[in-house]
Amino acid sequence: MKVNLFLVRHGKTKENEEGRYIGRTDSGISDGGAEEIQRLKEKGVYPAEPDLVFSSPMKRCIQTSRILYPDQNIIVLSELKEINFGIFEGKNYEELNGDTDYQKWINSGGKSTIPKGESVKVFTKRVMGGMSHIREYCSRFYEPRSKTVDVVVNAVLICHGGTIMAVRSILEKGDYFDYLSENGACHMVEL
Repeated sequence: MKVNLFLVRHGKTKENEEGRYIGRTDSGISDGGAEEIQRLKEKGVYPAEPDLVFSSPMKRCIQTSRILYPDQNIIVLSELKEINFGIFEGKNYEELNGDTDYQKWINSGGKSTIPKGESVKVFTKRVMGGMSHIREYCSRFYEPRSKTVDVVVNAVLICHGGTIMAVRSILEKGDYFDYLSENGACHMVEL
């Protein structure tokens, strides 16, 4: 069985528009973010009829999934939440400028553990655990068909920029920060 997984970053939130770090903050998408997702959907950026749709449990991802796939069952996986930004949560660069802990994190290339948060390494391990669940779910769901034919499962994951960076850095064997992704972007990987 082959799984084509389309990674979709959620629509913009007010905090995204303000350049804030948001991980645990359960913000919904802004009106502009919802309109942008709808426009991209109408342009055909996303798979029209995926076999399965997965999502982070965060409101911004659920709302995006409802715009894109209003009639589909959404499978929610908690491992796919955004990185925990700890003491940087809700703040932007200007507010953090001059903060010693923030400067240490920046100097580490974003690789050190965020105070009261996660490191990229721990976060990536969590996210890849979620990828294992997606693969297992696809295998169980399509197992009867896979014994008679080669099955290709087209699945969509609505998630966060950091989640996309973690998945792509492992599957495409690059650096985490090579895979920055705009809100509403869609990238395909093979599981």
